[in-house]
Amino acid sequence: MHGVTTERLAFRHTSMDDRSWWMEYINSADAIRFMPFTAGSEQDCAFFIQRSLDRYATDGSGLNAIIEQATGRPIGMIGLLVQVVDDMDELEVGYHLLPSAWGKGYASEAAIACKEFAKEHHCAASVISLIDHENFASQAVAKRNGMTYEKDTVHRGVPAMVWRVLL
Repeated sequence: MHGVTTERLAFRHTSMDDRSWWMEYINSADAIRFMPFTAGSEQDCAFFIQRSLDRYATDGSGLNAIIEQATGRPIGMIGLLVQVVDDMDELEVGYHLLPSAWGKGYASEAAIACKEFAKEHHCAASVISLIDHENFASQAVAKRNGMTYEKDTVHRGVPAMVWRVLL
């Protein structure tokens, strides 16, 4: 999705240089409460970014740095990820925003762009989002993205809800 833009946002591949601003996310106990990370861990920050770099090389999927076009300020990491869910490959819309960017509609705007990209490029018959049962903000983004709750699953040993929209 590198190069995709929306009204307010631009997608670009992430790099290890993004660690400096991504630490805002890792430093926030609220932001990482559904993630297996330790607040303030530079190692977890680098691991998070490296996973996307590895995905780009392995299957072309991965989170992108999301840039607010008006300011040039990075605000999060959002993208399409290949995930194995219940022994099947699925294409997930994943979204993580810096706490300073919450409440402005950026997650929904970028998530919808991901869905539309997958549809336009015939990437999959549907896209999903894997969401913690207590993550009501992410569930609201999934709803705004046209998704509906499909089922419960366990992903990487963690209970999750599967939200899906057909393309």
